[in-house]
Amino acid sequence: MGLFTELGRQVETFKQTAKNAAENAETFRCPACDERFDDPHDHCPECGEEMTESTEGTEATE
Repeated sequence: MGLFTELGRQVETFKQTAKNAAENAETFRCPACDERFDDPHDHCPECGEEMTESTEGTEATE
């Protein structure tokens, strides 16, 4: 069972690393719903708001 425990730890570490990398890659946010995403859009993919703005150079708060 030690092999599966170690494998489980490695998978969880990988998931956390991937999640953190994805969160750090988000550079745009919707001013209406505060949804963050990595590509510029004319309309927010979550709420449909027309304007999006870059968050580069600002700290993300969560």
